Amino acid sequence: MQIVRRIIPVIIVLIFFVISSSFTRTGLDLPPNNPVGSDSYYGLTNADSDLESLRPIDSMVNRVMRSLRLTGATVAVVKDERLVYAKGFGYSDKEKKEEVQPYHRFRIGSVSKLITAMAVLKLVDDGKLGLDDYVFGERGILKGRPYNSIKNNNVYRVKVKHLLNHTGGWSLITYGDPMFIPHKISKMDKTGYPVEFDDVIKFVLSRHMPYRPGTRFNYSNFGYCLLGRIIESKTGDDYEDWVQENILEPNGIKGMEIAGNFERDRKRNEVKYYDYSPDNEQLSFNGSGKMAYKPYGADDVEMLGPAGGWIATGIDLMRVLVLVDGYQRRYKDILSEDMINKMVKGVGGIQRPLGWRSVRGDHWWRTGTLSGTSALLTRDVNGMSWVIVSNTTPRRGSFPSTSRWAIREAFKQVRNWPSHDLFDKSE
Repeated sequence: MQIVRRIIPVIIVLIFFVISSSFTRTGLDLPPNNPVGSDSYYGLTNADSDLESLRPIDSMVNRVMRSLRLTGATVAVVKDERLVYAKGFGYSDKEKKEEVQPYHRFRIGSVSKLITAMAVLKLVDDGKLGLDDYVFGERGILKGRPYNSIKNNNVYRVKVKHLLNHTGGWSLITYGDPMFIPHKISKMDKTGYPVEFDDVIKFVLSRHMPYRPGTRFNYSNFGYCLLGRIIESKTGDDYEDWVQENILEPNGIKGMEIAGNFERDRKRNEVKYYDYSPDNEQLSFNGSGKMAYKPYGADDVEMLGPAGGWIATGIDLMRVLVLVDGYQRRYKDILSEDMINKMVKGVGGIQRPLGWRSVRGDHWWRTGTLSGTSALLTRDVNGMSWVIVSNTTPRRGSFPSTSRWAIREAFKQVRNWPSHDLFDKSE
């Protein structure tokens, strides 16, 4: 009997060890950044794009990396709506010497606005929303608190289209961007921490609106965050959930979600961010009174969601782009031809694109910037589309102009494009 009592604990330990080992082998107990799971594209690695004919792209991207002193970057290229190239450069985590692969996810900053614009315009296409619908007031979409602190009648003239093309009537001159001034809002309105979007709405609506809506362009993160609220009001669902379930996932885009604020909140396969600017520390947004490294804790990225909070792989972003590129060679656009035209050419008196940052002929592009993030998504000429996203605030130079020049120079040097479609392998 004593022997049995001694053996039983040993057997229990052995069973526990076997079960734990089994969980680890099957991916149930893996570290957050292990490339296993269903939330991104794990079928592709850098080796899939390691082709002799595409070496000019490798060379020119490496030149960008050196010129801007980037820690890591992801690049994806589409030709005639076929994904022909998807590759990572540098480090996703410099301290751990972890190299960037196509499955790594990056904050995309204001490229998020393209996602929000697509969602809004899909609701317009489906007859659930109108571009000329008013945003506030009794005849508007958003009613009650916190939308009832309006001090200027011009606010009642704001329409959905004004939020989409940044002509809502607000200006950054007096107080700065309201999405990035939590301490000023807390002090001026005696609001507790953390400052939430409802507090930001009250702050903005209770102050002077300098311009009549639709008459002047003023870039507005606040306006796009309001569009997120409009989506929620019209669908009865959470913004992020609705976009994932109705725009992204039905089109094979499984790796996009809203980012967390702190390093401890990094998502599976999300890169680490680096800001090499001289002022890379700032008072934390959460009211702790502590200084924060700007990529982690200086700004409320989660609150910025519809205007700048999404994370994605380069492949995710290429899948997004082919849904609204107007080519329809292999993939049908999710918006009507009329809506694509409005997205590109604009609506109303000020002809500004909706969602896109700028449009010149067949060249459409969208930039994105946060501390530790630089992104450029491009629908280029001759059936070419591409994206480059970095996990770095450059120490010098312009990320968009340097990247655009380098990628286009690389394309000129490619003599033979592969016939494969890596989208098929990344499903």
